[in-house]
Amino acid sequence: MGGGPGTGVRMRILIVGATGVLGRQVVPRLVERGHAVRAVVRRAEQGPALATAGANVVQGDILDRESLTAAAAGCEAALHLATAIPIGPGGDWSSNDRIRREGTANLLAAAAAQGVRRYIQQSIVMLYGDTGSHLADESAPLRPGPVIQSAADMEDMVRHSTLEWCILRGAMFYGAGAGLEDRWRQAARSGELLLPGDGSDRISLIHVVDMARAVVAAVESAPTGSIYNVVDDEPPAYADLYAYVAALEGVAPPAAGGARAWQSFACSNAKIKRELGWQPAYPTYRSGLAR
Repeated sequence: MGGGPGTGVRMRILIVGATGVLGRQVVPRLVERGHAVRAVVRRAEQGPALATAGANVVQGDILDRESLTAAAAGCEAALHLATAIPIGPGGDWSSNDRIRREGTANLLAAAAAQGVRRYIQQSIVMLYGDTGSHLADESAPLRPGPVIQSAADMEDMVRHSTLEWCILRGAMFYGAGAGLEDRWRQAARSGELLLPGDGSDRISLIHVVDMARAVVAAVESAPTGSIYNVVDDEPPAYADLYAYVAALEGVAPPAAGGARAWQSFACSNAKIKRELGWQPAYPTYRSGLAR
């Protein structure tokens, strides 16, 4: 039952964050490919859906190192997919910061203690800061703002570990369970969807299904010490994106003048396509938002 990257052999894989938007997509895809998945849940009632998808469910908490060490026993790979992203501007990021800092330290230590070698870390492309009109690749310097400094700290811990690690910098999630597109659509219908600034800022997006497919590709075949942007093929200007959302809802394009929740960020997916053979099932927001 043992195996490793690129072997096509079944692996025993621990997933922390299995109940999240991304984790719920990753679990069945790994099971379908023949891997033995152990899913960590904080509460017993979170387990049945994952169990019916084929996972072995165990209770634990990313902020409890002992529970992770017990959960990691016998595993060959560990996936850190846990987040606690607040909804809307002005939210409390402290829980997410703890998951990124304390939780990452706990999972790295648990993996090392149990001889787990393979490690996949979910991260974010917003670490590049304001890319303007430039398309940022993985060689771009990181310029994290205060809200996401914990993501930079998280990556630093992973890079300095002795595990066979891979970091996946995801774009802004949309798709089933993410909630982002639902908020856009509702705001368009109510006339509250406004362009950030003049609408020229760009945004990198990734459908949660495509992010899950990237996680599967990474755990099976990513080289040790690799970092990938997981973004779709076309980072649009907000003016184009929101005009499309408005058209889908049958309302007029939104006006300018809204708050800028994020700086402009546009990123390239050329490396993950080239090295892992990954291709997005939803290459742009047009196909991803179509209903």
